[in-house]
Amino acid sequence: GAGGAHLDFAVEDVRAFVDAASERGAGLVAEHDGWAVLRTPAGVSFCAVPWAGEAVRPPVAHGSRLDQVCLDVPPSVFDVEVAFFDALLDGWESFPGSRPEFHVLRPPAGLPVRILIQRLGEERAASAHVDLACADVTATRARHEELGAALVAEGAHWTVMRDPAGGVYCLTARDPGSGALSGS
Repeated sequence: GAGGAHLDFAVEDVRAFVDAASERGAGLVAEHDGWAVLRTPAGVSFCAVPWAGEAVRPPVAHGSRLDQVCLDVPPSVFDVEVAFFDALLDGWESFPGSRPEFHVLRPPAGLPVRILIQRLGEERAASAHVDLACADVTATRARHEELGAALVAEGAHWTVMRDPAGGVYCLTARDPGSGALSGS
């Protein structure tokens, strides 16, 4: 659907998390029995769901691993989005990324994926996509193309792909074990 991907925050107290997110600028989209859909100040959808012990990183499969969710944010609200997550995610490490348009939110030990906030080069609707860390981006790209994905673009350390259903995602030159940028 619109927006590509979204985050689910599995929390012990959904109501308290929704209230904290709302106090920091999130908008409530829908409340359900035991969970809720919200929107960040930049307009990225996310959910608050009950925690059920989720604490395991996805496994490395065929040399790649789901490693981070990238929030694509227009420049006019980038700083607001970073401040929102800094205030909301207690215990997460927050720091500038490897490029000026990136900001990283690294979770505490035991949580499965990190968040990358990316300042877009233009004003457009915010969205999100997943990034896969790849031991060999070229081999992973070839495998994904065999499975029906298509190349969209190539960047310095990432390759943008479109899956057969139209979803956009990135293959990154980050080590699937450590998450470090290859060569660093």
